[in-house]
Amino acid sequence: MADLAEKIDLLFRTFTRPDGREYTYKEVELGTQKAVTDAYVWKLRMGQATNPSYRVLRALAAFFQVPLTYFFEDDLSPEYLEDLKLAAALRDSQVAEIALRVADLDERGLQAVREMVEYVRKAQGLNSTIQDEEP
Repeated sequence: MADLAEKIDLLFRTFTRPDGREYTYKEVELGTQKAVTDAYVWKLRMGQATNPSYRVLRALAAFFQVPLTYFFEDDLSPEYLEDLKLAAALRDSQVAEIALRVADLDERGLQAVREMVEYVRKAQGLNSTIQDEEP
């Protein structure tokens, strides 16, 4: 089981900014409306602080868009983290709308959408999220 510092580090490495970079501690502080300071986030991530309040955990969970139970979860497998990322992405109404609209496309339609998404991601300088696999 991962300790709190490992879980917070994993949040930073997994739930990144849209450009793929990790959030800064200052961005987390501002994104939590200063419910947690940048210095305290650093201490939590480094394991120098180990007993945050409920308020701090709730603010971090909200910022990284994970359930509060993440901090008490034993299973931090890549599949679990991908499920959390998907759930967070689907909270965006535009992403959800696109997902719902492509859900009933045939394989050729899905491939066309994948290619368009990849083209736009490259044009915006974003990393590829589509794996090279045959349908």
